[in-house]
Amino acid sequence: MRLIFRLCGASLLAVIALVLAAAPASAHTGFESSDPADGTTVDAPVDTITLVFTGAVEPTGTGFEILDPTGQIRTPIDATTDDGSTWVLRFDPPLSGGVVGVRWMVKAPDAHPIDGSFRFTTPAAAPAPTPEQDALAAEEPAGGLSPTPAPAVESQAVAATGLNEFLDTGGDSAATPRRIGAGARMVTLIGTLVGVGALIFAAAVLRGDHRDVRHVLHWVRRAGIVVVIGAAAELVAQVAVEGGGDWSALWAPSIVTDVVASSFGIAVALRVLGGAALASGARLHITHASEVSDPVVAIKELVGVGAGPRSGGLADDSDAPRHGRPVGAGEPYVHHDDHAWQPTVDSAGAVFGAIAVVAAHLFDGHTVTKGDRLWTAIADIVHVTGGAIWAGGVLMLTAVLWRRHRHGRELRALQLAVRFSVVATIALVAVGLTGLALAVIVLDSPSELWATEWGRTLIAKTLFVAAAAAAGGYNHHSLIPQLQVTPDDPVLAHRFRTIVTGEALALIAALAATALLMGAAS
Repeated sequence: MRLIFRLCGASLLAVIALVLAAAPASAHTGFESSDPADGTTVDAPVDTITLVFTGAVEPTGTGFEILDPTGQIRTPIDATTDDGSTWVLRFDPPLSGGVVGVRWMVKAPDAHPIDGSFRFTTPAAAPAPTPEQDALAAEEPAGGLSPTPAPAVESQAVAATGLNEFLDTGGDSAATPRRIGAGARMVTLIGTLVGVGALIFAAAVLRGDHRDVRHVLHWVRRAGIVVVIGAAAELVAQVAVEGGGDWSALWAPSIVTDVVASSFGIAVALRVLGGAALASGARLHITHASEVSDPVVAIKELVGVGAGPRSGGLADDSDAPRHGRPVGAGEPYVHHDDHAWQPTVDSAGAVFGAIAVVAAHLFDGHTVTKGDRLWTAIADIVHVTGGAIWAGGVLMLTAVLWRRHRHGRELRALQLAVRFSVVATIALVAVGLTGLALAVIVLDSPSELWATEWGRTLIAKTLFVAAAAAAGGYNHHSLIPQLQVTPDDPVLAHRFRTIVTGEALALIAALAATALLMGAAS
């Protein structure tokens, strides 16, 4: 156990060093303005377009593209920047003759792409004289009548529908890999929260049949595999995005190197390593619960959170009646026949895996694009860890209850409920406080809650979390007190199992919203 604590400390120091060594991120990363501005009309041909972003960016995918009034897609002959946030695009020949469409795709420091578009109008170019007009002008005597002007040449600008299609960045060639990347991000997040949450649930909460312990540890391993698969899919999708939606970019060493060497690449590497460690490091060292320390009891006696009695011990309930059993001194924390998982040196790999997959969030998403890097990182790491303890724990609680129900074994719902409530209470407080802090960091003003995609997604996530918290609150304040009076009441046990299942479903929906928040720009 001491070696595991040392590994946790060393891993934490390594993560802090990586965060502090990384370049500080600006407070915001998004599109700010352009010159010419969107919707304006200029009075001269344009040979220079300036785009200003609210943070340092790099071109990715299709980069900077122009649809000129003749319907031709042009790229700048030169695109330069001094600070990464202001980009100057130069064109030769200049843009003129009608409406010009501008489309851009860049990547923020977290490597996630940001795109957008705008338009402006340039003056019509004077039509060049035809050879016939030149000949007539040469034959016309001095002082004679000027030749009749040629009829105005109809503008060659593309139809409005063609321009609108060009400016619709949702239909770009990189849309498919970006959607795949978003789906892979959700898979990775679910695997992370389930893996970390199940590991903590097995170590701190679960006391029961050895088959239950094995079942939860198998979920740790499955979650590790899911993290590896999701991270690999994220990497593949990101390479395709940087290649402009062309999957052949997977065989382009320069593009692959750029992605792997980015902050996003560090996050992917941590997820792959951590997921592999979770999948292989959770050794099945199961022993009697009386032979291992009980962190739930220690937390309960220290801070007094959660439901149930103030302290607990080993309860011998072999002669207790099936119904109406009074709650003894040690009930319901541990039963005489309970088993527990004992983390050993052989399981240190799983601990490292949990730390690695959580630390990956320090190099991805808004952690590297919003606010002060260190404080945002601290808030994010606490938020992810608390979310894993709560969400992963609820899912494992549901899995254990349904498994016991299917096999016709005693549910011992009260024991699981009071033990999990201790760690869930702390996790829920941590999730709420850090979630509020991250919202303040990311959002510039309260109006962005309803005026931006990120804000609306945050509201949806908050509603799902509130629904899950309400279910947990009902269990805590209503069902657990009833179960303490009649711990083996099958009706109460069924109700508890149903409520916990609903809480798990609400948290899964919140996880999906969280995955969108990780990749969405505010």
